[in-house]
Amino acid sequence: MRKVLNILPLCVLGLGLFSAVFAGEEKTITLDQVPKPILDTINEKLPDSKVVSANTETEIDGSFVYEIQGVLEDGRKFEFDAYENGEIQEIEIEFAEDMVPKAVMNAIEQKLPGFKPTYIEASHSASLKVVRYEFVGEMGNETIDINVSADGRRIEIADS
Repeated sequence: MRKVLNILPLCVLGLGLFSAVFAGEEKTITLDQVPKPILDTINEKLPDSKVVSANTETEIDGSFVYEIQGVLEDGRKFEFDAYENGEIQEIEIEFAEDMVPKAVMNAIEQKLPGFKPTYIEASHSASLKVVRYEFVGEMGNETIDINVSADGRRIEIADS
């Protein structure tokens, strides 16, 4: 019994290391390897879009996600993340600064005066409702990533 208890922490450590090694692992795939339910869902949610590339990723929790990159009719880029059955994990769409609500931009200016966005994307739920904004930008001589809630009330600097 004592040997089992001594080995248990090693097993837990090994499992954690195994998960860390394979979590976030991306693999490029061809568009014909994307399951039909996912392509159907993209056509339903973003009907005038063009799919251009795809990859798969194993998430930290072990789930397997297809990440489909494409372009909307107006030229903005998107990434459509979904499970094999077509269930949407997240839809990220490139945004111009003038598309972001003033309340969000004002909140950023208050919390991070001088922040200059260079790239913005809006993260959408399956219903295409914006749930957060992700910004990359310059703050002094630094490039930082920030995540902002859809209402601008929560702002966090992301790990780089």
